[in-house]
Amino acid sequence: MRRSCRPHLECPTCFARLVPENGVQLSSGFYSGKCKTCNKEVKFWSVPSPVSEITFTVNGTQHTVANPDPGMSLNEWIRNQPGLQGTKVMCREAGCGCCVVSITRRDLSVSKDVTVAVNSCLFPLCAVNGTSVTTIEGIGNRYDGFHPIQERLAEHNGSQCGYCSPGFVMNMYSLLKENPSPSKQQIEDSFDGNLCRCTGYRPILDAMKTFAKSSSPLDIEELAKCPGVCTNGDMQCARKCITTSVHQGGSSVLWYCPTSLADLYTLMTKHTNDKIRLVAGNTGKGTYILLTKREGHTGRISALGLDSMD
Repeated sequence: MRRSCRPHLECPTCFARLVPENGVQLSSGFYSGKCKTCNKEVKFWSVPSPVSEITFTVNGTQHTVANPDPGMSLNEWIRNQPGLQGTKVMCREAGCGCCVVSITRRDLSVSKDVTVAVNSCLFPLCAVNGTSVTTIEGIGNRYDGFHPIQERLAEHNGSQCGYCSPGFVMNMYSLLKENPSPSKQQIEDSFDGNLCRCTGYRPILDAMKTFAKSSSPLDIEELAKCPGVCTNGDMQCARKCITTSVHQGGSSVLWYCPTSLADLYTLMTKHTNDKIRLVAGNTGKGTYILLTKREGHTGRISALGLDSMD
């Protein structure tokens, strides 16, 4: 059977192996019939298998993770790797930008690879499958030499405590990968998700704007108030995924990557009584706040911020 949840289907009564008649491949859906061995009624779902292995590269080195935990963020995985603690973590809500890394993936809408800056604290590890990840260690260091972005940030005294610096650098790195000649205003706009509590932004923006190809930007200190008009950019094409609250291998969720609407609808129907979230690549427009009790205290934790599917 194509993409069955198990290697083969068994009759729940006599455990005889069941195969489709005439060698027909079953598409996604709900099926019923009779077992020819015990003549009992059999009902079953034909659905895609959950993701059991992901492969991706980090700074040019390929990694394969078996049975990845859908609840693990890319940030958590990165920071548990030797020598990759340059990517920081703080708010876990994509609100400060210190965890930003660069991801290169295939954009099916334009049939080419694109590079985007993502908040690794909310980016699911499972969603990194087939992509290339670049962290602050991958663009420059004191042994192999620093990247021009790192050098200019230092030259303009754009770092004090340094905790936010990797996020600013990787955000700029991703921007220049897609737009080698940004305007000063585009550079300034790209940092609306990065926070710095030390420098007041001035030296950071001065450093980053040295890469601009235009002049006369709207200065950060001239922004008196929000204009009240916000627009969303075009959504990039991304793999549509679905998570369901089903226990498997110690994890509380299953991660699926349906490749057709038929597969998606079948999964949603099968898991009607489960909590389902659709994932479309990067982080969501907000975070899901969960209440949890631990050691007698009630706290708030942020679940993965996930996009709705177009």
